[in-house]
Amino acid sequence: MPVLRININGRYYDITCEKNKEKYVLELSKYFDEKVKNLSVKLKNVDHSRLLVLTGILLSEELNNILKEKSKIDNPYGKNYKLEVEELRKKYSEKSSLVKNKIDKLISRVQSLTK
Repeated sequence: MPVLRININGRYYDITCEKNKEKYVLELSKYFDEKVKNLSVKLKNVDHSRLLVLTGILLSEELNNILKEKSKIDNPYGKNYKLEVEELRKKYSEKSSLVKNKIDKLISRVQSLTK
């Protein structure tokens, strides 16, 4: 596995990653470094460990918000959308069968009257 040297808020870390993922991991580390630096400007005099933890929490919040938005897109009508659609299909199928049976009976009746 390749070893990468990344820089987070002025400190270097050697990490391993999957082969052919080096560029991607470096991009992620730069994004993380930017978040850490932005937070360190706002929270002066916070030790490095705490800064990393807080940044991780903020990124978790960011991910959580994205997942909520994705969920709204995947299920625009709420959590039970697919279940409700399936129930409506069943009702439609039942009603359709009832109507077909009534039509068949009417046809039979009309045919019996015309004989």
